Amino acid sequence: MDSDKNSVLIAVREAPMRKSLMEGNNLKGKNIINYSEECSNTLIVDGNVYSFDYAFNSSVTQSEIYDAIVHPLVLKVLSGYDCTALAYGQTGTGKSYSMGMTAEPMTEDHLGVVPRCLNDILKQLSELKQQKENDTPPTLVSASFIEIYNEKAYDLLALNADQPIASRSQRRFSSSVYMPLRNQMDLQQILKLGIKNRHVRPTSMNGNSSRSHAIVTIHVIKGNSHARLNIVDLAGSEGVRRTGNEGLARAEGVCINKGLLCINKVLLSMSAGYSMIPYRDSILTTVLQAFKS
Repeated sequence: MDSDKNSVLIAVREAPMRKSLMEGNNLKGKNIINYSEECSNTLIVDGNVYSFDYAFNSSVTQSEIYDAIVHPLVLKVLSGYDCTALAYGQTGTGKSYSMGMTAEPMTEDHLGVVPRCLNDILKQLSELKQQKENDTPPTLVSASFIEIYNEKAYDLLALNADQPIASRSQRRFSSSVYMPLRNQMDLQQILKLGIKNRHVRPTSMNGNSSRSHAIVTIHVIKGNSHARLNIVDLAGSEGVRRTGNEGLARAEGVCINKGLLCINKVLLSMSAGYSMIPYRDSILTTVLQAFKS
């Protein structure tokens, strides 16, 4: 579809088969996904056809994902528009890998959305600077990093990262810490600090499960213009029966699923063109709306 005419685009990426499932004669390792030769944006599961704006098989590269989906958003942000890219899926399916929410050094082939966005933005700004006069206002690029954990928002870059900055009872969202982004080293330091403060917990489905929704926002400020690119790594959806979680882990899963359900309601409302969007149904959607104001 023409991204200029659609405010919401949906892409699906097939996760590569895990080695543990491919070893031996394991029926669980059988791939049940097929792709239509006539229509590249559809996939077939058990005879049912599902259509998306984009459908990528397990061999797609990080670069191909970025060029097709996220690069157009970068161009819009540089034109002054706020944009958001969200990764949604079951726990352990590689959302954080796709989005680049890791402080570990990565080769070019494995770079995710966040570092590619920064490279793209800095490159575009450098080219624009060479084309324009020297007296144009400077463009400042910075980043913020927050998480939504148990219906509370936390600033992962703040000195008091363990203190919420917003919750369901306190809806007003206070400004988060911005840190300058001049190169990839700055980004790695931001990710390292934020990931250290993020809530994680091992579960039966994922040994390093994120227990919160994480939002890295790249801010592009030029004069009175302040555009934001929100890159969201949503916590994985969980079925309580499958995870067997109890106590705090169970409560975390309930809050995770509630946030995902509310995101679904927001996207459906936006796609349908409704004038009333249910942002206030959860703190996650409230915070995403706050970034647009």
